[in-house]
Amino acid sequence: MTEKLNKIDLIIVRYLLKEADIAEQEYLLNWLKKDISNRHYFFAYKDTWEKSRRDLSEIAGTGESFRKLKEKMDTPADHDRIIRKKSIFLSFLRYAAAVLLIAGLGFAAYTVADQFKKKEVPVTYTEITTENGQKKEVTLPDGTKVWLNSGTTFKYSDNYAKEYREVFLSGEAFFEVTRDESRTFIVRTDNITIRVLGTRFNVNCYPDLKMVETTVISGIVSLQNDNNKEGNDIVILNKLEKGTYIKDQQKILIEKNPAAGEPVKPIGLKKITLNEEETVYISSWKDQALSFNNETLEEMAVKLQRWFNVSIKIDDANLKSYRYKGKFDNVKSIYQVLEVVKLATPITYEYNEKTKEITIKELKK
Repeated sequence: MTEKLNKIDLIIVRYLLKEADIAEQEYLLNWLKKDISNRHYFFAYKDTWEKSRRDLSEIAGTGESFRKLKEKMDTPADHDRIIRKKSIFLSFLRYAAAVLLIAGLGFAAYTVADQFKKKEVPVTYTEITTENGQKKEVTLPDGTKVWLNSGTTFKYSDNYAKEYREVFLSGEAFFEVTRDESRTFIVRTDNITIRVLGTRFNVNCYPDLKMVETTVISGIVSLQNDNNKEGNDIVILNKLEKGTYIKDQQKILIEKNPAAGEPVKPIGLKKITLNEEETVYISSWKDQALSFNNETLEEMAVKLQRWFNVSIKIDDANLKSYRYKGKFDNVKSIYQVLEVVKLATPITYEYNEKTKEITIKELKK
């Protein structure tokens, strides 16, 4: 990495200045994919870049020289000369930020952190919840759209989009993130942190599930394992890829194609590649379509409980492993789903009005 350090530094700076050409962007993407340390290096750059650039912008925006420059701009004879000076000064500010970034990552981060300590103010949040049987669509201040599935809690700071874009999620949500090169969009869950610039993706992180799933419909997403003390468990997901975090192992793993019924296997910093049909199954809930993609009856029951706000009990253990695949558009009743399940599985079910519970039993011949 040391031989190419100067080159990658230059490309990162050009990328952050929005001057990187296609070849440089591809080089950067490939470099990020090669090694975990590369991704850490890039994110350290980007975080400090954003903080230092805001500081320089404040200096430039309030400087007396800019006021005088504007006054002189009204003189035609000085117009060309002033424009050249302004261009040189703006270039200086941009590359001053780059020099600050390369020469003083640690110092800049410390300075910004110190400023924040001095200006500590109470942070307030907007919190949105959906009960079982409910779904909501939310538009954030930057135009980002978020769909919340049943049984979800979602919150964001009232300072959202002013300095940073950070949200907190427990449950399931689909995101259409408005692109902003200067402010990374961050989703924090109990186990992983997700970072994007502008993309469409689904996050399933219900507390009662054994895993957290992140599926990318378009764009690029970074997943970081928050339970890894070294902070080096990071996965980059591209379009039509899914990353899975296994809670009891505290690892981000690859999940083999669930449609093939293959098991989850730990194979390092990799992920599953999906086809278009599979991504439709994963995100169809936001369009009021209830989908099951090779899911067990036990997994289906959990999803049905949230969708219809009912309690479901499976009486016979051997029924729990039956698998199903199907899609119900604008389904109104849980009984519509159970009747279809009955066609493929020897089951019967009954509803207890007193306990408000549906019991699924094996149909005895």
